[in-house]
Amino acid sequence: MRKARILVIDRDLSWTLQVSETLIGDEYAVFSANSPQDAFLLLEAHNFDLIIAEVNMPDVDGTAFSEQLRQIYPTTMMIIFTSNGSIAQAVQATKLGVFDYLEKTRDPACLVALRDQARRAVQQRSMTASPRVADLRNRGMLAAPAQGFYGLISQNPRMRDIFELIQTIADSYANVLIHGETGTGKELVAHAIHAVSVRHGKPFVALDCSSLARELMESELFGHEKGAFTGAFDRHIGRFERANSGTLFLDEVSNIDLPVQARLLRVLQSRTFERVGGQKAISVDVRIVAATNRSLEQCVAEGTFREDLYHRLNVVQIDLPPLRERPEDILLLSMEFLRRFARQNNKELLGLTEAVVSLLCGYHWPGNVRELENVILQAVVLAKSSFLDAGDLPRRIVQSEGAASHSPALADQLGEPEKQILLNTLRQHGGNIKRTAATLDISRTTLYVKLKKYQIDPDAIR
Repeated sequence: MRKARILVIDRDLSWTLQVSETLIGDEYAVFSANSPQDAFLLLEAHNFDLIIAEVNMPDVDGTAFSEQLRQIYPTTMMIIFTSNGSIAQAVQATKLGVFDYLEKTRDPACLVALRDQARRAVQQRSMTASPRVADLRNRGMLAAPAQGFYGLISQNPRMRDIFELIQTIADSYANVLIHGETGTGKELVAHAIHAVSVRHGKPFVALDCSSLARELMESELFGHEKGAFTGAFDRHIGRFERANSGTLFLDEVSNIDLPVQARLLRVLQSRTFERVGGQKAISVDVRIVAATNRSLEQCVAEGTFREDLYHRLNVVQIDLPPLRERPEDILLLSMEFLRRFARQNNKELLGLTEAVVSLLCGYHWPGNVRELENVILQAVVLAKSSFLDAGDLPRRIVQSEGAASHSPALADQLGEPEKQILLNTLRQHGGNIKRTAATLDISRTTLYVKLKKYQIDPDAIR
């Protein structure tokens, strides 16, 4: 039986030796390379199951090298490690779809963690080579790494426009107002704005405005001096000061009381404030990103939100679509959550059964992406096999009668009923989901929704 092959890449000879000695044995054949040039020579000569690479080698652009490896060898598992990592590198590693990102230390625990993750990566590589898994890969149900945008993952055109808008406005000083239903990812968008901007190395400070009384809100925003009010035993530094030179994210900003709104407006106008109970003016350079699940225009009309503050906050507005208007993202996000939670819970999970795909795509998701995330987490914890099945999902998902969205592309073909078009096209392609979706010019996710709607079993057509 062929041993799994592992390639270790690092200029540090002693480190590659340590890693090789940790991994080598009956299970693995371990090779090492001390430069990108040597690595590519070995990669051309052998079919590796796992690459373990240092991204901060001297005279090497680690990010570019990692991207090159992923592009040329997309099916090879990859673990990145580094001696001086950063949040930005971790984000980039996630975007590349690497199996894991580890910090390199001389602590033996680091080698133990690397050995454990290498075992999991090789096992996943081995399992995805089976005929059953290959068939599921063709149907788009394997938890393959997804390309994201600073933590945001989407194939939806509206979301892609938002990604482009974020890049356009990132380096400006303009305040941003994010509007969207609960659970659509407003804070992730705020993080993305900060991460892309020139302020990315500075503080990102968040405040949930939905549950604070007026006195606490003022203290949290502006801080307070010792003795400013009953219980103020020490000086408290507020969010504005903590976010100086960075970004302040005000979530559910519509809940701020009018008196605090007035003070907030003055800070936005003058960029100065005093702590509660204080007299010294404090200057700050802070970009405000605010979010709300309510219409601030309606709040202004109702008299619960200041119009001048609304215009100060709403220099750039981002409207996040609910998940029900992003059907192509349901499966994509499900796969990403599956990969993440499987690793966190030490589960060897590969993907979703067709039944789960149909149920997830047919559900209406009132709680949006956050609800989907929680559903996949629950399913991962309960899963008893390598693929999530209907029995792992909450009862409300299984019993839902969510209707598939109307598809003009199907209904317009020859005036035939949609179900008949589906059946005819499936028969034409022997039940092959990928080719059927391509012929009908719809996504596989949409096709699965419609198959559930009309209770069509593609396996019965083969």
